Amino acid sequence: MAKELKIIIAKQIEKTVGNLDGCVLIDYRGLNSEQTQDLRASLRRSSVLMNVVPNRLARRVFTEHGAPPEFQSLLQGPTAVLFGNDGVLTTSKSIVQWRKKNKDLAPIKGGLFQGKTLSPAEVERLSALPDANQLRERVLALFLSPLSHLATVTQALLSHFASSCKAHRERLEKEGQGKEGKEKEGVAATLPTV
Repeated sequence: MAKELKIIIAKQIEKTVGNLDGCVLIDYRGLNSEQTQDLRASLRRSSVLMNVVPNRLARRVFTEHGAPPEFQSLLQGPTAVLFGNDGVLTTSKSIVQWRKKNKDLAPIKGGLFQGKTLSPAEVERLSALPDANQLRERVLALFLSPLSHLATVTQALLSHFASSCKAHRERLEKEGQGKEGKEKEGVAATLPTV
């Protein structure tokens, strides 16, 4: 590979790695072009990118950015680096979800999260954690749950109050008709018959 091309690739990797909180490494060996396109499309839907870079260049860039030696040892053989702007959590969720449909393809080699090397099992466990949007939804649901309950109870109370008022009015009307009927009978009895 020409030296100028290596420099361009290294600068691009540095630019990308400099802003990351982590990444996931996969072994892309065994993927045909259709599977690779499917993987890239699936990752892209989650704003995750897949870069295949020479291991030596990747090691150098990750070393400059403080990656531990355990992580650098993962950069052997055909390796693709997965990363996204939303962080390693979204990246891990995306690759684990794709791998559920494609069991034996693209095994996870490991990952890097906040300067710590992750094993493949840790990447899988990380994918099970809720992301920021899911946490916001849960907090909002917890906050709104008592308010929803209060609204339901208030509505039931008002409905019961309205039913009670209607029943009381009907009872008064019946009592009023009964008194009027008795008064009419009493008046009729006192009137002389002709």
